[in-house]
Amino acid sequence: MTPAVRTTASPAPARTSSPRASSAAPALARHPSPVEIAFVREVSRVEHARRIGAAWLRNMCRMPPADVDSAEVVISELATNAVVHGHGSTVGLRLRHTDDHVRLEINDHCPSAVPRPKQAGADEESGRGLWLVDALVEELGGKWGFTADGTVAWCVFPCRLPVPSENRGHQALGQEPGLRAR
Repeated sequence: MTPAVRTTASPAPARTSSPRASSAAPALARHPSPVEIAFVREVSRVEHARRIGAAWLRNMCRMPPADVDSAEVVISELATNAVVHGHGSTVGLRLRHTDDHVRLEINDHCPSAVPRPKQAGADEESGRGLWLVDALVEELGGKWGFTADGTVAWCVFPCRLPVPSENRGHQALGQEPGLRAR
């Protein structure tokens, strides 16, 4: 069973002759719709969250592939922590684009002490996840942390938006993929 996916989109701005309203319209149009999903607190569901997050970052935010790869690991590590250490029945993933940044949140719905990165011993099989998150978010040029009650892990990192193009994603007229002009 795949997780339920709920996306939210802002309604189109009302048309008005006010200069202030018309200047706000382009700003609304340039941000991809946010994504919110809830998945059952099972380790097998982390892959779904990771794939959904990576697809949104790649396709909607047009992030460079290396940045998507790093963010995908961050999603995986934070979601895994929520599944392993949380006690609720579901885990939430929220992704949204604000100004020139992406905000990622993983919510385990379980108040707890705020976790900290730790140094795992060479022979330990786990315990490096938050250390890895710290390194990758720093590499992305962002910040991360937890809410005061420990329920939400969050990170914010820069994201470049694509330059609008009239022909993005379209082939030239008469040029279908795989066909040559005669």
